[in-house]
Amino acid sequence: MQWVFIGAGNMASSLIGGLINSGAEPSGIAVVDPDQASCERASERFGIRSASSLGDMLKQFSTAPLGLVIAVKPHIVEAVCVEYASVFADFDSSTQQLMSPLIISVAAGVRASSMETWLPEGSAIVRCMPNTPSLLGLGATGLYANAATSDKHREQAQSLMDSAGVALWVDAEAKLDAVTAVSGSGPAYFFYLIEHMCAAGTALGLDAETAEKLAIETAFGAASMARTRELPPSRLRENVTSKGGTTAAALQVFDQEGTPAIIHKAMQAAHDRAVEFGDQLAPD
Repeated sequence: MQWVFIGAGNMASSLIGGLINSGAEPSGIAVVDPDQASCERASERFGIRSASSLGDMLKQFSTAPLGLVIAVKPHIVEAVCVEYASVFADFDSSTQQLMSPLIISVAAGVRASSMETWLPEGSAIVRCMPNTPSLLGLGATGLYANAATSDKHREQAQSLMDSAGVALWVDAEAKLDAVTAVSGSGPAYFFYLIEHMCAAGTALGLDAETAEKLAIETAFGAASMARTRELPPSRLRENVTSKGGTTAAALQVFDQEGTPAIIHKAMQAAHDRAVEFGDQLAPD
C-alpha cells in the first residue's frame, strides 16, 4: 500500500510517523502541500517524497495500490476533492492509468456523503474522527466507511489509524457525531477537569507546581487503571470510595451539584454542534 497525504500538518505528521514506526517504507509515503516549507520539513523529518502539486505526485503512484489521506482544514476539503477528480479525469483520458484509491478523510465535520458528490463516482471513502492524543500514538478514532469501500479497504484504513492509537468502526455516519462528543472533543473535558483540580489544590494550600503534578499524574494513573478493563469504571470508583470517607464527601458534592446531568448536557451540545457543522459544510 502506498500513501499520499494531502496536508502536512500535525495530524498528517502523526499518521506518517505511526506508519513508519509500524514498519512502512518511507519510499511508499508522500505528502502534498501547497506550502513548500511544510513539504520540505516533512521530507527531512521522515525521509519521504513531497510535492506542491497533487497531479505531479500521483504520476509517481499511478500503478500502485494507493491510499489518499485528506488531512486539511474542513473548508478546504471540497477543493481538494474537486482537484483530485480533475486529476483522475485527466489520467483516464490519457494513455496513463490511475488506480482508483482509497480516500481517507480526517477532516472534522465533512461527511462522506458530501465527498461523494465531489469525488469520482464509486470512490471508496473512509471518514475518520481522530483526537489530539493521536499526536502521541494514544488516539481514539471513530471510522465510517461508505458503500463503495471493500473489506480490504477497511483493513487498510484500520491499519493506518491503529498506528495512531485505537480505531473503532461505526455502522452509520451519523454516529460519528456521537464519536465527536465522546472522544473527538473528549480530551478537552479531561484537561478542563485537571485545570480546575490544579486551581482547587492551590486554593487548599499547595504550590502550583505540586498541585499540577499531582492532578496530572492522578489522571494518568486513573486512566491507566480503567484502560486495563479488568473492572468497569463504576466499580473502580466504588473501590476508591469508603463509606463516610473523603472520596464519598467529594462525590456527594458532584451529585448534589448535578454533575452527571451537566456532563450529558455538555456532550449533547458537542454532538449537536457537530451535526450543525456537517450541515454547513454539505453541498447546497
